[in-house]
Formats: sequence, structure tokens, C-alpha cells
Amino acid sequence: KEEANQWVTSLEKVISSIRNLNNKQKSEHWIINCMRKADKNKDNKMTLKELKHFLRQINVEVSDTYAAEIFKKCDTSNSGTLEGTEIKEFYDLLTHREEIKVIYESYAKTEGQMSDEDLVSFLQKEQREQASLADAHRLIEECEMDETAKQQKRMTKDGFLMYLQQEETCIFNPAHKKVYQDMTQP
Repeated sequence: KEEANQWVTSLEKVISSIRNLNNKQKSEHWIINCMRKADKNKDNKMTLKELKHFLRQINVEVSDTYAAEIFKKCDTSNSGTLEGTEIKEFYDLLTHREEIKVIYESYAKTEGQMSDEDLVSFLQKEQREQASLADAHRLIEECEMDETAKQQKRMTKDGFLMYLQQEETCIFNPAHKKVYQDMTQP
């Protein structure tokens, strides 16, 4: 019975500490969990190939050259793999864009995250869309990976990045990614 009580107490502490994480810590926790899932051989190290696969999974498109350049920059141990803080540094370097940070922070008025109402405001003012709360809820459901934020009808910075990388937000016609004209003709 005493051992069972110790287990219950320990589990309660773990649950409490998870609930008390701030938004930045939750985001970092989410990234680390996603990276662990992408770690095919479960050695807690990420090869460039595993990282590129992970980036495709979370809808981050970058050239192989750029990904390799950032990978090399973050591989401070010169081991050919990234581990621990190197992985977080890779993700941060890859996804950091000052102009997106400024926009996100100007609309993220709910504990550092975008509430559904904040997102509607962004969609109406910046995207000039006729957006409703239902639209915001749909986007949060589609783009947000953090389950806690999703339940609270909020969008984290990572969810916002996912939203910005969707085809529907692209200013170019996706059909034109491929050459669709015969360029051998005058």
C-alpha cells in the first residue's frame, strides 16, 4: 500500500509539472516529442535524413542545401548527428523569421498565444478575409499541433507557421509550381 501511495504521489507531481509548463516550455516539449517520433532508429540522435523527413511531416519546405547548411551549423559536436539542444537550435534557426515573429506577437494577445478571436482579427485585418470564429476553429484544428492549445482554441507560433505554409495561404497558384508551358517554342 505504501508503494502504491508513492506511485500515486509521483504521478501527481509529474502531471502537475506538465500542467505548470509555460507556453515556451510546452512548445519545446512538443518539438522534442515530434523529433523523437521522427528518430527512426531510436538512438536519440537525428541524422540529416531523419530531420528532412521530420520537416516534410510538419509541412516545412526547405531546400536540401539550406537544410544541410543549417544542420552543419548546429552540429557543434561534429558527429554528423544532432542531439539534445542541437536539435532545438536546428528547428529554431530553420523556422525563425523576424517578420513572422512581429506579426504573430502583435496578434497573440492571450497569454502569448493567438486565441480564436485573435486569429479572426488577424485574418480580417492582415489577410482581408471574411473570417468567422468557425473559420478560426477550423484553422486551429488543422494547423495546431499542440493538443493543449487546440483544446483551449488557441494557436501557438508553430501552429501559425503551419497555417502560413498551407497551400490555401499561398499567393501563387500551386498548379504553377510545375512548368506548364512548352518553353522550347517561341
